[in-house]
Amino acid sequence: MQTETLIAEPLDLGKVIGATSKASLQVLRLYIPNKDKNSREFGTQRKWVLEAANLLAEIGGGVTIMPAVEGGWVDENRLIVWEQPIIVYTFIREKQFLENLGKLREFLHRLGRETDQGEVAIEFNNEFYRITQYDEL
Repeated sequence: MQTETLIAEPLDLGKVIGATSKASLQVLRLYIPNKDKNSREFGTQRKWVLEAANLLAEIGGGVTIMPAVEGGWVDENRLIVWEQPIIVYTFIREKQFLENLGKLREFLHRLGRETDQGEVAIEFNNEFYRITQYDEL
């Protein structure tokens, strides 16, 4: 049985929809936890989400905040610690991204220190990064 191709020729979707520009999909995602490394809620998640959103808006010209999702990680006793992280992301603009790398690092390390995280996780360009040691003040 043959499958039928719906579009026979390459489609210029930008032209069809009237787009004035298009960009590559380099996405930067930050995971903002609601619990510390000992599974205790630290109570300031919204503050961290808003700070992350402001930074990512600088980097990408806009930001999206995904409502809390449920996730878990395995602790040293091999037990799953459940939490409700919020995902904050942007599609980066290269110049702004490069100009704000220092701010991004400072934010991530401060998040890890001040909320007592075992690790802080981010995604960029289809790669996953874990920070487990934080810069000193």
